[in-house]
Amino acid sequence: MKLAIIGDLHYPDELTNCKPSIEEARDAYYGHFMDMFLSINADYHISVGDMAHAGEFTEFNYIMRKIESSKLLGRFLHVLGNHDTYTYPKKDILSITRQQRYGVIEEPNAIILLLDTARENRDDWSGTIDEEQLVWLEMQMSRKTDKPLFVFGHHPPHGTTARSTEPMMSLDPTLDIWPLLEQWQGIGFYFNGHNHIHSIFRKENWNFIQTAAVPDVPAVRIVTVLDNEVRLETVSMASEELTEWASVFTGNMFDYEKYPNAEGDQAEVELIVSRLHTERKRVEHK
Repeated sequence: MKLAIIGDLHYPDELTNCKPSIEEARDAYYGHFMDMFLSINADYHISVGDMAHAGEFTEFNYIMRKIESSKLLGRFLHVLGNHDTYTYPKKDILSITRQQRYGVIEEPNAIILLLDTARENRDDWSGTIDEEQLVWLEMQMSRKTDKPLFVFGHHPPHGTTARSTEPMMSLDPTLDIWPLLEQWQGIGFYFNGHNHIHSIFRKENWNFIQTAAVPDVPAVRIVTVLDNEVRLETVSMASEELTEWASVFTGNMFDYEKYPNAEGDQAEVELIVSRLHTERKRVEHK
């Protein structure tokens, strides 16, 4: 199985300067990036939240038209981010994106969990998970299987990936989901965005993988599930054209600043996790 994963898109419908040349640069950037992303041969194309910058219907519709034209709608997954829920209730956003708020997808060689960590509160951009989901998540962690587990949420757990100890840059620090995650006996991967910098953090049998925002770093995380291992690579989509277009429109986005050195170093872009070691661990645990 192969997954193609992107960070925060932050597509902005409204710009501080509405000159046609700036809007053209914005649409050229997103059009080119989405075409490249959706052309990747993968079982699922996944967005880790903040598809929209201001949570406007026009922003969601722009991206969804790209996905619909690619004929990958049934294989596109999106989890809600805090910018997605800035303006309208979640149920209205989900009616456009045609996604479930949270859920599970079981494939022959992997399990995918989708979490809703977003609040409907523009003034608090930290993450949370409601009680209904927490009960459901604990049930999922008790599964007996040798399949790798891939969890997708917009916010990282506190104290994991880069910047996750900064105010409102993680799940609420009082919400400790580690006791739930550590119940998982196989290998686990938690993917998130929110913090606009590539980062990988490992704890026991879990791998926390954070992806930078697309306007800053046009890149795609590719995850490949093999018989003996799970591989993560980061494919750069950068080009002189994309750099030029981004320089034109990102400075005209409301309340958005490019994060410095968001690409991270080599340790933040590649990962190989053996499945054999984890299977031995499961046998010893039993």
